[in-house]
Amino acid sequence: MKKIITSILILVTSNLYGINETKLLKSIGSVETGLDYSAIGDHGAARGAFQLHRSAWIDGCNQLRKEGKSIYSYDDWRSEKIQDEVAGAFIRSIRNRFRSIGIEDPTAAQIACVWNIGFAAARRINFNQDTTGNDYSERVSNIYNSIK
Repeated sequence: MKKIITSILILVTSNLYGINETKLLKSIGSVETGLDYSAIGDHGAARGAFQLHRSAWIDGCNQLRKEGKSIYSYDDWRSEKIQDEVAGAFIRSIRNRFRSIGIEDPTAAQIACVWNIGFAAARRINFNQDTTGNDYSERVSNIYNSIK
């Protein structure tokens, strides 16, 4: 019963905020690897369609644990289903970090900025990669806005 309630709360919470998690994951994965779930990048440090580093994987699994869900070893990254679960939880973790500083409804571009350079670095540039010449968050946002 607890897992059912937790799942319902996650769905409701995800829909309360303006960003559709599934669309955002597809957008991030498209920019990162063209949604290649077998991709290995950053000299072996980033894995899967969403190019999660170990620290992001851990953050995602910590979020899953808070939600009462199963957590996964980084060695489980080859499973598309597990990549989707951990990456989705990582997005929810990022949203929680935004909420902790008073930003209740971050944009796709703001979440993508954090995904790309980390929360602390993104906060230093006010979550706006346009100021750096890095168009990552703009590309994610454009794809996100094009998905129906």
